[in-house]
Amino acid sequence: MENRRIIKGLAALMAAMLCTQAPAQSLIRKYERWLTTPRSYVAYRATAKPVIDGHLTEADWQKAVWTEDFEDISGEGFAKPKYLTRAKMMWDDDCLYIAAELEEPDIKATLTRHDDIIYRDNDFEVFIDPDDDCESYYEIELNAFNTLFELLLNRPYRNEGNFFDQWDCPGIKTAVYIDGTLNNSKDKDRAWTVEMAIPKNAVKTSFEHLLKAGNCWRINFSRVEWLSKPEENWVWSATGAINMHMPERWGYLYFSGKTVGEGQEEVIWPHDMNVYRLMWAMYYAQVEAKEKNGRYLQRIADFGLGDADKALLPGGSQMRLEATDTMFKITVNTQSDSYSLDYNSRFVKKSLKSKQ
Repeated sequence: MENRRIIKGLAALMAAMLCTQAPAQSLIRKYERWLTTPRSYVAYRATAKPVIDGHLTEADWQKAVWTEDFEDISGEGFAKPKYLTRAKMMWDDDCLYIAAELEEPDIKATLTRHDDIIYRDNDFEVFIDPDDDCESYYEIELNAFNTLFELLLNRPYRNEGNFFDQWDCPGIKTAVYIDGTLNNSKDKDRAWTVEMAIPKNAVKTSFEHLLKAGNCWRINFSRVEWLSKPEENWVWSATGAINMHMPERWGYLYFSGKTVGEGQEEVIWPHDMNVYRLMWAMYYAQVEAKEKNGRYLQRIADFGLGDADKALLPGGSQMRLEATDTMFKITVNTQSDSYSLDYNSRFVKKSLKSKQ
């Protein structure tokens, strides 16, 4: 698979970013572009299965709310996308349903074979990490022809991950509706609409992170738009770098037990967000140390944690670092949970509360 301006290492971007900033006083400040709170969305239960035709005429779809408008992948301070893009979601016992609207005055597509490299066209992309481990995840892309490309990745490219394009999302249904005329530049189009149903078992990674009320998945959406070269990358939740393969930066998708239109619910975060931010700041510091010095930091004292960093840990928390020159694992134990993050960017939360 071609890497679309993917930054495998973070050192080059770090250098470019840090040279424009005043000296950071803490890790949180130093890597703040990658530590903003990702966007979140509450998906409600559908009352009936939608017909996957791209029209979104069902009452459930009409009640489901749109996400925020997509933004530049690099986040705050970068230009607002030229065309509107937004998405909405709902679910039932069998599937996650996703719809997206992509404003486009001249809708074009060229690729027609399954598993073509779809982002060579203008496309819409879905990234899903159901167990929030920030390591293995799924990617689904399609263009205005409704040509599909699916990938399974064992870990992000920055961690020397491999992609498996032989994986096909079993049972997926997709459709595209064109409000205009495809591949006709003589008239003005309005938009193209994507609709898909992703079976829960197609992206199941464990028995703990299923498609069910109260669970929270990581998800993000990307739109590749070829206005010129290089291409534009517009996303739902900005990663802070021209790199979609940073699953720790994706949005949170919370599944409500209420039916769509019945009422509103707030997202219940799957982990302590302050602990999460601090651990990822330490991860980025480890990546930078390895790029610069050829080895990871060996002691917690080497990170130079400031008061603002330490204040993110709940009272009574304990932190441990296991590290060699070529691998590391950061562990934080709070009063209720144990968190770990390693050199492969694998993030794990386990409850310390005894099971009754």
